[in-house]
Amino acid sequence: MNIFSKRNQVLRHGQKGAITMISAVLILILLTEMVVYAVQTGVFEQRKSSNELRQKESFHMADSAIQEAKQFMLVNSVLVSSSKVDLLPNGTDGWLANTGEKRWLPCAGITDKTHPCFAESNATMRAGSYYYSFNNSNKLPLNPKALAAGGGASTEQVNLYAVLCMLDLDRKKDPVVQGCTTDPAKQDNRYFLVTLAARGEADCLANTTNCKAESLISDKIGSFGPGGGDGGPGVPLAARTAVPLLGTVEVVPNPNGGGIGVPISTWINANTSCAVPAPVDPIDPQSGSYATCERHEWYGVAEFPADFKCPPNTTCSCKKGEDKLLSYASGNDKVLGIDVVVDPKFPCDIFKYTFGVPKTEWKTVKAMVPPSNRLTSCDSLGPNSFGLYWISGDCDIKSKTTVGSVNAPVFLIVSGEMQMHGDLFGILFVTDAENPRAEFSGTGHGTIYGAAIMDAEMDHFQGTFQIVYLDIVVNQAIDSGLFGAVQGGWTDFHADWK
Repeated sequence: MNIFSKRNQVLRHGQKGAITMISAVLILILLTEMVVYAVQTGVFEQRKSSNELRQKESFHMADSAIQEAKQFMLVNSVLVSSSKVDLLPNGTDGWLANTGEKRWLPCAGITDKTHPCFAESNATMRAGSYYYSFNNSNKLPLNPKALAAGGGASTEQVNLYAVLCMLDLDRKKDPVVQGCTTDPAKQDNRYFLVTLAARGEADCLANTTNCKAESLISDKIGSFGPGGGDGGPGVPLAARTAVPLLGTVEVVPNPNGGGIGVPISTWINANTSCAVPAPVDPIDPQSGSYATCERHEWYGVAEFPADFKCPPNTTCSCKKGEDKLLSYASGNDKVLGIDVVVDPKFPCDIFKYTFGVPKTEWKTVKAMVPPSNRLTSCDSLGPNSFGLYWISGDCDIKSKTTVGSVNAPVFLIVSGEMQMHGDLFGILFVTDAENPRAEFSGTGHGTIYGAAIMDAEMDHFQGTFQIVYLDIVVNQAIDSGLFGAVQGGWTDFHADWK
């Protein structure tokens, strides 16, 4: 019995060892599977994270490039929708002109979905649109790749494209906008949309092929003028303070400023409720003179010069005599006609009246100005300058200097001391919004072909200061020069653009 008992004990001990071994093997298998699973999950997460990083890189490259494209359009705002030849004094043509400068080609007939025309998803609008093309390339002439980390040596890349829709307007129909048109007879260069498209790619080979991530982004921008409120008064001279006369001031009125055939030359504050007191004597001939006359009287000719500048060796002025003057003031001799409006309801915030933004929010308007046009002086301005400028400092349009042109005028906002000794085509807006010491003054001879809005003190002007109202100049200065984002225009998904 003892022998059998010992044998059973040995067997029982052996069986216990086998169970332990089997359990250890099972646990080892489970641990191995867990390790394999963890490794696979980690690798998957790494790949996923890497893919997300590539996608974010391509997305941010494309989105940043869109901003660069907007600045490109802002800088060339006068050219974008124009079909005029020799639009700028340096001979540059509008981008719709049928010359070597033409930069817009029709999208009609293009079926390749990789073409930038397909950044416009609406087939009807696409058929009436143009795409940007110049020097055998349909890419905008920018270097957005420099935006990438590492610059040109980066494995990221981005290409920019643009599509133009000249709006087909019919004000007798609802909706007024009928779509896009390539018919020049239906186009108005003030009303258009530009679709900016960017194709960003990341993790590319050195030869920019085999990119592992791609993002397609587009944004629509529409044209609008700097006059976001009532767009300005539509008169040659609007002043919130008195017009002090130490020299000669001559104003050629807007012939239809007060209605058809009703000329308006000067609009002056007489609103006693404004924080800035209304002047007691709006036209104050201290030791000078003030005169207004019709345009043909000022030029002295029936046919105006093509560039509207007073011809060389010619004296253009409002000549007293033969009842040619509309209004006149000199010393105690003062006759103010219907063209001079001394308004008790003059807007106390003419900044808001012009831009639609209170003067206290002037930074909003300044932010609309292209960064390249935010200056500290007017020294760099000349005949090739056009569009909207903001001068944070003193501005002197020097003698024998011309700023802007009839076809490409400026909207010049000056917050500083402004002096006129030369010629300016466009709208001059002097304001003390940014600089409380801003004022308008000068000596010599200065002429504005367009309009002047004085939201600052008008100090002395010793010499001759002339304002000749030109509809073509004022309308272009107000109606063009800026772009705004179109609500719902941004997208980062393109079902059609492959």
